[in-house]
Amino acid sequence: MEARTKEIAGRERKSIAFSARKLAVMRDGYLFIMPSMIIIALFTVYPTIRLFWLSLNRYRMVEGNQQATFIGLENYVSAVDDSLFWKTLWTSFYFPLVITPIQTALALLVAILLTGKIRFPAFFRTVYFIPVVMSFVIVGMFWKEMLNTNSGLINGILALVHVPQISFLTDPSLAKLSIAMVSIWKSWGWYLVIFIAALIQIPKELFESADIDGTTPWQRFLYITLPMIRRTMLFVIIVSTMNCIKLFTPILVMTGGGPSNSTRTIVHHIWMTAFRTTNNFGFAGAMAIMLFFIVVTISFIQYMLMKNED
Repeated sequence: MEARTKEIAGRERKSIAFSARKLAVMRDGYLFIMPSMIIIALFTVYPTIRLFWLSLNRYRMVEGNQQATFIGLENYVSAVDDSLFWKTLWTSFYFPLVITPIQTALALLVAILLTGKIRFPAFFRTVYFIPVVMSFVIVGMFWKEMLNTNSGLINGILALVHVPQISFLTDPSLAKLSIAMVSIWKSWGWYLVIFIAALIQIPKELFESADIDGTTPWQRFLYITLPMIRRTMLFVIIVSTMNCIKLFTPILVMTGGGPSNSTRTIVHHIWMTAFRTTNNFGFAGAMAIMLFFIVVTISFIQYMLMKNED
């Protein structure tokens, strides 16, 4: 009986010691992540809660004075009834529909070439990545001058071969396409690096076995490369889509939302509503909250579709 009691007491001491060590490890872990959690709380969670509160008010800043009146969901109703809201929302969808497929395909194609038998791959990776680290403001100003109808370099070259001037930034349809192409030029290098990192993780034995079986390059891509990088492609598509929907800087710099609001996205519309036209922070906040749920919904649908294909 005494031996049994000692055995139970020993187990309890070990259990207490294990729990103490576990608590110490958890405490250290929480201490390490606490700075990040504080930053997220201050700069993400609190602003989001504050934004939602603003969206429930008629909130304006007049001569430095805050004027807030609680109106419930009236701002959301006004957004649904606003034709410009739906027009800018469609424009926001236009950019991911154009940019994401081209950007993803281009980055993947070049990544495959750079991970193959090519000379100076590091040089090409560096060159392609340079636009990524450049400020989008500088990139926008550069391409605005390049695409200028009267004095732009591209139209100057076209004039030398007797091609009529092209209104890249003043024609509504061409303006959207021009911004899309500039965005691709600026950002595709980042997705290139991501694809390269995924491709070099594929075991070479798979390709060697495929070569022995006499498969074509297209078959190797379709049945080896594509399945092995499916999750990476899902990440690229989701991130690219979200970034395209939130496109703002090149529009502000290159066209200012024109001509005739043809390039005005929902993010630009929110900014104009809050800081330029009506200074109605409540209405702008309601549109921002709606945009947040739209982006989350689209990302979730994309994730589920790609997951089901697995």
